[in-house]
Amino acid sequence: MDGGKVMQINQEIIQKKLQANGWTQNELARRMNISKGTLSNVLSGRRGAGRKVISGLLRVFPEERLENLILNENIKTKESR
Repeated sequence: MDGGKVMQINQEIIQKKLQANGWTQNELARRMNISKGTLSNVLSGRRGAGRKVISGLLRVFPEERLENLILNENIKTKESR
């Protein structure tokens, strides 16, 4: 039973943010309050981003919109119905 949508992170945006801030993935994980392994798995696409990852990204990058941080290719919109 699928209880919700799994979101994939826009890795390109995150990598640009890391470079702009001079951070490693480990530093980003620390700031997001998630494990390094979780962040690595999400960024590589091995797992989807859950609520904790999404909220961590929005907290660390408040200037970014959710729509910019995730890949929404699997989300249905009114136009695609």
